[in-house]
Amino acid sequence: MSANIEKARDIISNDIKGDIQDSSEMISLLSNEKKALETRDIETVQALSKRKIEITDEMTKRANKRSEILKIFGHSNDEPGVFALFEGTPRKEFEQSWLQLKDQLSQCQVANSVNSKVASRTKQSLQHLLKIVQGKSEKPKVYNPLGSTSAIITGNLIGEA
Repeated sequence: MSANIEKARDIISNDIKGDIQDSSEMISLLSNEKKALETRDIETVQALSKRKIEITDEMTKRANKRSEILKIFGHSNDEPGVFALFEGTPRKEFEQSWLQLKDQLSQCQVANSVNSKVASRTKQSLQHLLKIVQGKSEKPKVYNPLGSTSAIITGNLIGEA
């Protein structure tokens, strides 16, 4: 049993280190994605999205593996469960890695939220421009003397017949 738990601890420690590397790359990708979204560089956004999916898939595989290991040893699939697996061992290095991973995942979450807002604003702007180009833009409305609203109709007179 002791050899098995040591192997499990090694696997989880290595997986955490892998997650740290991947989350660090994800932070960089999200920063680049924000720039690409702001400049509307669609090709770059697509390439970054592909890599983000690859990283997320790898991190998910490692998380699922951790979950199975914790389940095998009767621990919960959360922070207390992970630390319980390392009970009775010098775990300062592991705890530092765990805290670093938590911090980086938090940074990813914030950056992803920001990018989502930038993408949403870009989408709204593009939809507005498309409506203008298609002649479907909503005309501003004003109140007439009777108190009802009507669209402002303005235009440039090109000529009269």
